Amino acid sequence: MAEAATNRKAVWFYNLELALLGDGGYHVSLTATTVDEVEPQLLCQEIASERVESIEDAFAVIKQALSGGRDHM
Repeated sequence: MAEAATNRKAVWFYNLELALLGDGGYHVSLTATTVDEVEPQLLCQEIASERVESIEDAFAVIKQALSGGRDHM
C-alpha cells in the first residue's frame, strides 16, 4: 500500500478505479490530484489501493480514504 500524506493539499479532483477480479473480489484504487505550491504543475498522489472481497468493502475503502481515516494507506 502507498503511504498517504497526513496533510493533503486542496484536491482538484479524485480518480477512482474499480475492477471486478476473476475470483469475484474487487480491486479499488483512488488517487488525488493537487497543485504544487512551488512549481506550476499538478501532483498525483495515490491514497488507496486495495483488493477487497465485496463491493461494500470497496465502498468502505473509498469512504475511509476520502475522510482521511486510513492508518495504513
